[in-house]
This record gives sequence, C-alpha cells and structure tokens, in this order.
Amino acid sequence: MAGPMDSVGRAAKANMLLIVECGHCYHVGRFRANDVAKVVGWNKPLETIRFRCKRCSRTNTMVKTQFIDQDHPPKGYIWVLQKFKL
Repeated sequence: MAGPMDSVGRAAKANMLLIVECGHCYHVGRFRANDVAKVVGWNKPLETIRFRCKRCSRTNTMVKTQFIDQDHPPKGYIWVLQKFKL
C-alpha cells in the first residue's frame, strides 16, 4: 500500500499516473507522476497543480491518481516529458 497521495513526489515514488479531467468540457489527460514532478517539483501538493485544458484552455481541472498496471497499460495517450538538445 502506498498511502495517501498528497504530493507529486509520493505519486511518482509509487509509479502512478495523474489523471487530469477538465471540469468544463470533461477532457481527460494522463501524465506520469514522475514527469510532472520534474516540472513542478517533488513536494508540490496534487490539489495545487494547475493544468490548462488542451481543448477549452480553462484551468478548472481535477487531479486523480491511478496505479500503472504493467500487464495492462491504460488506454489512451500518456504525456511524456521530452528532453531537448540545444
């Protein structure tokens, strides 16, 4: 048991996905918690992370966590952090 997911770092340590749903148009995005933690910080509480909806550009989003089952990966696109070369 991983315990309560109160920060991005705890979710990343448990190898979880962040499921972000727009409260206006109900568009859903999936992000690996490890990638989000690299961007916003490891101690950032889940309820304070601000995502912008890709469809309607609103910031009224709700964040949930989901375990990644290696045998049955979730359907849909998972956003992955890309490293750029300069």
